[in-house]
Amino acid sequence: MNETLEYLFFTDRLAERFAKALSERNLEYAREIESVQGGIVLKIAEGVDDDLWDELDDLYDVLSEEDQALLEEGMEDEQSKSTAGIYLQLLGGRQTIAQVDPDVMNRMLSVISMDEFNAFVDIIVRSVETPDDSPICKR
Repeated sequence: MNETLEYLFFTDRLAERFAKALSERNLEYAREIESVQGGIVLKIAEGVDDDLWDELDDLYDVLSEEDQALLEEGMEDEQSKSTAGIYLQLLGGRQTIAQVDPDVMNRMLSVISMDEFNAFVDIIVRSVETPDDSPICKR
């Protein structure tokens, strides 16, 4: 696949639910394991019509929240490996994960919403990828 849309999951069960939704819509996808955190990446070709893309995006948002909740539950389980990652969407369609301390992540998410956190991270990523040296007061 040349140009792709990528969907990242940390639990197999939710990745399978999304894969099933892709199959039900006759969309071919590739499944890969992300190398940093071992997340499951489902990739589809970018040529999806806008309505279907919106539908998939809405489904991914719902499943992603469930995925995050399951990941956080695993963090609270004393016998499970304690990890957390921030999924970063880069320019040109590239994606990566930044590994973070799960305690810090939980503290941040106890005071701000996931949408606020994602918007904050997105601003940082865009600022790093397209630096602007002008003074803040002139932006």
